[in-house]
Amino acid sequence: MKARALLSSVCALGFPITMSAQAEAPKAPLEVRSVEFTSTPAPVTREEMAQPYTRSQAVVTLADGTVRRFPLDYRVLHRSGDFVGGAHAALIVDRHGKPILEATDRKGRTARGPFAAAGADGTSLLAIPGAKADGVKGHTLFLVNHIEYQTEAPNIDPAKPPVQLYGRLPMAVNLTVLDQDPQSGKLEPTRLSNVDLSAVRGIWIPCNSSPTPWLTHLGSEEYEPDAQALDGKPLEPMNRYLDTPGKTAADGGANPYDYGHLLEIAVAADGKTRAVKHYAMGRLAFELGDVMPDRRTVYMGDDGDDVILAMFVADRPEDLSAGTLYAARWNQTRGEDFGAAQLEWIRLGHASNDEIKAIIARGTRFGDIWETASPESVKADPARFEGYRPVYVYGGTGGKTHLSYYRLKPGMAQAAAFLETRRYAAWLGATTEFTKMEGQTHNAADKRLYTVISYIRRGMIDGKNKNRPRDDIRLAGDEKDLSCGVVYESVLDSGRKDTNGQPIASDWVAGPMRALLHGARQPAGAQAGRYDKCDTERVANPDNVRYSEAMRTLFIGEDSGNHLNNFVWAYNVDSGKLSRILSAPAGGENTGLGVYDDVNGHAYITGNVQHPGARGDLRKYPTEVREDLRRFVDERGIVGYLGGLPAMKRAAAAGK
Repeated sequence: MKARALLSSVCALGFPITMSAQAEAPKAPLEVRSVEFTSTPAPVTREEMAQPYTRSQAVVTLADGTVRRFPLDYRVLHRSGDFVGGAHAALIVDRHGKPILEATDRKGRTARGPFAAAGADGTSLLAIPGAKADGVKGHTLFLVNHIEYQTEAPNIDPAKPPVQLYGRLPMAVNLTVLDQDPQSGKLEPTRLSNVDLSAVRGIWIPCNSSPTPWLTHLGSEEYEPDAQALDGKPLEPMNRYLDTPGKTAADGGANPYDYGHLLEIAVAADGKTRAVKHYAMGRLAFELGDVMPDRRTVYMGDDGDDVILAMFVADRPEDLSAGTLYAARWNQTRGEDFGAAQLEWIRLGHASNDEIKAIIARGTRFGDIWETASPESVKADPARFEGYRPVYVYGGTGGKTHLSYYRLKPGMAQAAAFLETRRYAAWLGATTEFTKMEGQTHNAADKRLYTVISYIRRGMIDGKNKNRPRDDIRLAGDEKDLSCGVVYESVLDSGRKDTNGQPIASDWVAGPMRALLHGARQPAGAQAGRYDKCDTERVANPDNVRYSEAMRTLFIGEDSGNHLNNFVWAYNVDSGKLSRILSAPAGGENTGLGVYDDVNGHAYITGNVQHPGARGDLRKYPTEVREDLRRFVDERGIVGYLGGLPAMKRAAAAGK
């Protein structure tokens, strides 16, 4: 981690820097030739199915050929509702910092708060130069983590069933101060607080995240509210945050266009935070943004069905407030074996945060940007709707995905590109058939981008396009295999041009794209995973991905309805060996995955567990799971990490 990069970033944001001596000099990282992991057995007993665990070891070959083994252990930092140094983890608050005490579902049923949401998600571990908390004996680190959503909560009437609250509350971002033991590397939480998000009008369904090279937290807002469906209607979940119940955007209530963005949080040495939403990076169902080594190019996953692959190129390194936005077109070269393609890039536009904020502040609504027509209307009177183009995309939370016809209103191209990014990308001819596009990460040494499609279905499958206006992706194969998901690898290169022939100002532009590894249906007679539909010994429905340059390893976390217990895997890109290294409790999703090769002499793999034992995630399983096993699962969300690893760096003689 580079101190210079952080110093320039936080100083630019107005934070003071105060350096202080660390408790002990960090250990020098081991120079490694290769790293592989032994595999943790799949859970068999009730106890194993009900709790997080690892049995894996890291097998490290040093530069001199010596082999050392390091057992992993999973360590819980805190669970939702835990009181940590002055605050409760995952507590949902309004813009004044006060706990929200009531929420209603879409049918008007009321849940009783306060709410400590079990949706632990995106995490950044930040080693801020000069950080020193009072009374701490080791090194001070900061952990920024998202709280994605509330699954269910008690009914205000105790005689009635719990209320399902997905997307019905504003959410939160926690900042935890950690004490790092210099010798063992063990992390202990000492203080916790909610990041103040009032300056950005709160946050909507925050999902995954990544630390930037300049040591800030780059988070996401997923499943943006559908501005078409909400045009002229109140956005009540965010009205709860703003304390504007029942109000529309025009009346001073929450505006749908304020949500569905990437969020950057800088943490100063004294623990103070500053949050900025990057409106210039577009508006999507963001999974995360992954920053390339040039500190300008960012790839962004778009989570949903009928979504896009987006790329942003900032005007200046380490400054995401202005730049150019692109969407990919998939030119298929192979349909079998989960597919391959050559990517092209369509330029959507250039903007700054201030320009897009001004468009929102003017009260711009969906109807100010687009004219729309139904397929029936266009068919009945095509002359009347000349200039309308067919669009079939996911529109966001609250709307329905269907074919419609759109015409851009004069002078609204920039508004469309950055506030209606997916619709505008489709309108310009980008590929919008991707399904459940989740994490992105990169391999700097080999110049490779890894992109996850958690579930291949619907428009991605050959012959399943229905009335979508484009049919770019036509994957062939057994649908039960395809539904288990895939990780794609793209080659990153320089000198590429967009579809208009204009140079793209980046040396990290994705071109050829192919399937790297994928899941498959559960084979007959499988010895483990009696409840699993996808092969227990392979990745199923990958979601989070992170890459370690020192270990030459791609780490993959699952969000699978096809594995009862979701896993974290380690895939060595040189040997091709795949190892299970962590098992989550039944009904839980592996989230917050991160890998840190050297933090003051120790390495860490962060890994949270979201909504373990959730009723909705176990409802399709037999009684012995959804009722009997569920009773043994602690349903609080977990923020934690895999410990036991020394700091590592790639030995020069080992090359890539």
